[in-house]
Amino acid sequence: MSVPSRLAAFAVLLGLVFGGAVLLGAATDPTDAPVASTGHGDEPGADDAAHGDAAPAVEGDHDRAATDSGAAGHDAHDPAAPAIGGLAVAQNGYALELDRTRFVATGSARLRFRITDERGRAVRDFRVEHEKRLHMIVVRRDTAVFRHVHPTMRADGAWEVDVALPAAGTYRAYADFTTGDGKQTLGADLFVPGDVAPEALPAPRTTDRAVDGRGSTAAGIDVTLDAPPIRAGRVTTLRFAAVRDGQPLDALEPYLGAKGHLVALREGDLGYLHVHPTEGAAHDHGAGADAAPHANETSFAATFPTAGRYRLFLQFKVDGRVRTVDYTVEVGR
Repeated sequence: MSVPSRLAAFAVLLGLVFGGAVLLGAATDPTDAPVASTGHGDEPGADDAAHGDAAPAVEGDHDRAATDSGAAGHDAHDPAAPAIGGLAVAQNGYALELDRTRFVATGSARLRFRITDERGRAVRDFRVEHEKRLHMIVVRRDTAVFRHVHPTMRADGAWEVDVALPAAGTYRAYADFTTGDGKQTLGADLFVPGDVAPEALPAPRTTDRAVDGRGSTAAGIDVTLDAPPIRAGRVTTLRFAAVRDGQPLDALEPYLGAKGHLVALREGDLGYLHVHPTEGAAHDHGAGADAAPHANETSFAATFPTAGRYRLFLQFKVDGRVRTVDYTVEVGR
């Protein structure tokens, strides 16, 4: 073979080797990953989360997610994050369906709603909790207005109740109930159009003058909150003592099966905490247990999931009337 022929053959061989290497590199390019689904349902099960088909979150899921990712805020002494409710209108297979959400500022408005299951059927098998099958809490978003009412369920499974919405603003309505699936709290917003001047959150204090359902403080009852420094993720005992004209009350009358009922709401999103009475149990104030409460006292065990400010609304009964006091508490990390 002549020299030119040998050079030509060598060039062809180099071309074949180089072309094969290019083809092999293209086949193994690490950037050539499968293209993600656009979420339009082109493939079975593709991008379910984009369509809202992912498994529904349950109360406290966002707290558990923070724990799983190593986020700070949960105390090692309480591995189970407390449940926050009222942030969703539908959750755990239940939904809160209001017949309307817009109202006018008035002394009383009729609120009608249903609790439905995943098939849209009215739920009827509510369990009695604190002497009622369902508790309805309505709070203006700045917490300046607080209402706790007990709706009546009609034969068709719908609920109705009259509730006072005295001023313009956005209100959060909580349906607090228990079924065979456990404790549930669903929430939805109500709107009262008009000029709104939101009130600043009251500064923390330990004593408040009780008001009755008419907003009167004439009974002269003061209630003092006693609690150790509160830390996120730790169970804290909150003890309340009521006095009239500086003297301890003879007794607190039974209200909803206990000596008081406490609602706790987180500043910002108004997340709703379930707080349980501890009557008959000892109290841990960070320095050991002390004696059972006196007749003018009521106590609750609370676990605040995150640091920040919370609003507490305590209701109790004296002289046959339900009284309300409120507090702002600071929760540390």
